[in-house]
Amino acid sequence: MDFIIEHLPQLQTKLVEHINISLTAMFFAIILGISLGILITRLPKLKNPVLGLTNIFQTIPSIALLGFLIPLVGIGLTPTLIALIVYALLPITSNTYIGLKGIAPTYNQVANSLGFTRWQRLHLIELPLALPVIMGGVRISMAMTISITTIAAFIGAGGLGDFITQGLSLNDQNLILLGAIPTALLALTMDYSIVILTSLLSQRHRLILRFKKTKVLIVSLVVVMLLTIVSYDFVVFFSKDKRDTHLVIGSKNFTEQYVLGYLMADLIEAKTHLHVDKKFNLGTTAILQNALLSGQVDLYPEYTGTAYLVVLKQKKIKNPQKTYQFVQDAYLNQFQLVWLSPFGFYNAESLAVKEQFAEQNNLINLSDLVQMGSQITLAAPAEFLSRPDGLPGLTHVYGFKFKKIVQMQPDLVYHAIQNDKVQAIGAFTTDGRITEFNLRLLTDNKHFYPPYYAAPVIRNSVLKKYPQIAVVLKPLLGTIDNETMQHLNYLVDVKKISPQKVAHDFLVERRLI
Repeated sequence: MDFIIEHLPQLQTKLVEHINISLTAMFFAIILGISLGILITRLPKLKNPVLGLTNIFQTIPSIALLGFLIPLVGIGLTPTLIALIVYALLPITSNTYIGLKGIAPTYNQVANSLGFTRWQRLHLIELPLALPVIMGGVRISMAMTISITTIAAFIGAGGLGDFITQGLSLNDQNLILLGAIPTALLALTMDYSIVILTSLLSQRHRLILRFKKTKVLIVSLVVVMLLTIVSYDFVVFFSKDKRDTHLVIGSKNFTEQYVLGYLMADLIEAKTHLHVDKKFNLGTTAILQNALLSGQVDLYPEYTGTAYLVVLKQKKIKNPQKTYQFVQDAYLNQFQLVWLSPFGFYNAESLAVKEQFAEQNNLINLSDLVQMGSQITLAAPAEFLSRPDGLPGLTHVYGFKFKKIVQMQPDLVYHAIQNDKVQAIGAFTTDGRITEFNLRLLTDNKHFYPPYYAAPVIRNSVLKKYPQIAVVLKPLLGTIDNETMQHLNYLVDVKKISPQKVAHDFLVERRLI
């Protein structure tokens, strides 16, 4: 109960966001879906292409569709709405077609004998009769849309999915349930509302009476949906901080990034007139880099090694300072992005095994693990398995050939190795769970991994407009050493304290705010 009370304001905000996204998508999906249904009824030759295309859209995994849309339209609400509308089309379009084709020819014959035009026949006869079937398609699409809207969290569009994705990243069951239960209840509520509406529309009255009721109910439903969408935007606009402007801070999808993001956000809001919009848990480097370049994110914490190898496609590893200088110059020249000073810690990546397993097999270096590769199941996040500074690079330098490789969320790899589901995981030196789970990080004896200094990356245009950002962040930069960062991560991952509270308490303790 205390957990719910603590998160109640945020829950209310996310619930309204979720409803707004879902209803906005459904509003356009209903208009488009019914229009397509009418079109293929009038032009039968278009039936197979239209229904086939909407069917193909629905078979595409939602994450894959978002991945395709991000380079085209960026992150946030736009790609989410496109994906949701595409998924909602098939039930509405097909049910509209079925409903219209299922009308007895007698009705149309009577309408024609009375001199009805096509439009009069459609909206006075056909649509009212087909409406129960059409509403069945709307019912299916509504439930599906509310459920799929949780993917909005992966690209910073908000909604109840934020709780679910953060809960998965932090292995916090309470956060997962805080997102999942309201989503399920919302879907059931909307489904029940549509059932009641369909029942009212299906009552056996005279045709003209049914049409009058239908028209009133449809108009009312459309008005409610429009008012919900408009009122949300109205509330968001007038509830925003009336200071000059806002700054968008992003982060990737693991604990350390959340903590660093909140540290910067709290400090900037406390020391400047800027309002901070937090778009955390955005996933990979590619998504955040794209968001920076498109102006949808202004600032986020990045690592020099990741920028050097993944973004700039460099291969020869330099020493830490030279790497930082190279990345700083290249980002400014190529992307108009500025690297501020590092936070102060050095985050190296390696493979980790249980301490007992390491002692039994005399494992100290990564080279020691090569001989056992055929017996080892490795668990690691998706980025580690695909990036050149991850498994592909390790395989090239060390010659690893693992028995099995399992892709998991960053947090879940620790529970997999704790429960002996895997024998090795990808891990970082600043992770707070290494000590808690009694793991040993194997030494990178061939010096494959680049130096991972973490530092804020900000758009140059934003920094020129608000130079106070660099001034405000300066007291924080260079003050977080490896031990401190590991402790902050430990508080979140092991002690289950929220990243926001951990960051705020750290700033207060250091008298930075």
